[in-house]
Amino acid sequence: MKKRIPDLLLVIATATAALSASSSRRPWKDFGVSPREDHQEFLAFDLQLGPDLKAAKGRRLDADLTTQLDALGFHTVRVRNPATPVVTLPVKESAGEVLAAPVALPGQTQTLPKGRLVDDALKARASEAGVELEMAGEKLASPAELPKLMRASAFLDDEAISALQSAGVTEVPVKRVAPFEWRYWSGRWAFLLSIFAMAVAVGLKRAFAAETAESTGPGVGLDTLRALLAELSERAGELSGKAAAMSAAEIHGEVDALLQGPAYAFVEGRATLQKTAGMTSFALVMDPFSRGERQLSRAWSASVDDHAEEARTSLLKAAPLLEAARDAFPG
Repeated sequence: MKKRIPDLLLVIATATAALSASSSRRPWKDFGVSPREDHQEFLAFDLQLGPDLKAAKGRRLDADLTTQLDALGFHTVRVRNPATPVVTLPVKESAGEVLAAPVALPGQTQTLPKGRLVDDALKARASEAGVELEMAGEKLASPAELPKLMRASAFLDDEAISALQSAGVTEVPVKRVAPFEWRYWSGRWAFLLSIFAMAVAVGLKRAFAAETAESTGPGVGLDTLRALLAELSERAGELSGKAAAMSAAEIHGEVDALLQGPAYAFVEGRATLQKTAGMTSFALVMDPFSRGERQLSRAWSASVDDHAEEARTSLLKAAPLLEAARDAFPG
């Protein structure tokens, strides 16, 4: 169970990092004010200036308001971020922007199919166009033709700009996004915590890997592994030579002894080979060994099903592979 902790930490940290990275920045920022200063900033919240007086959300920080705020002890206020979330641009200057609201395309129409769900926005659109919708419950009872709209959030690429210009549209409302600032990112602490958790998880996984390598058991060193592999290779070679005269049951007994004996012991101690000899030597040995062990397992399965000939074929394939693994063993 202890060794599952790093994996659990990684899952939690990854999810937290993803959620914090996708979280939006605050729609407001703190802004210092001084008397008689005029700013192109706008209040993000209502401010109570007295029992019967308040500065409404969206009011611009002009000279009169900053003077009044300073007199009342407001030296820092929260303003919209960005100050103007939507701006109107000429179509020819809007490349790469995103529409903040739907834009009608004069002279173009769109046919809405029967059965489409009708919401309040669609009703308002039809009313503005002077079109009466035939309804069946909350859906259109028959197709309706309305002026075509370019949807909000549409990306203004060359094709979209061309469509707007062809329809005679000269200006469009586009979204404005605040530049990134670390102090205004609402997910910053969760993101830092997730990075720390990832670092801890990686450290724990390495520690547990080292602990596993060291706990392979007393006396399990390279010499022991070399002897196990030599024994396995020798016995597999002998078995492949005499298997022609053996029954399926006899082959099964011999192969089972190999798999449960030297093959199993070698696999259990393979971490020592990786740690002591390095990844290159480990790969050179384990590649032919794994393929040879797989052939022994096939021989075991075939002998269980009383397919002696198939078992013999697998043994003939296993012997040279295990011999290659023995020859590749370091030192």
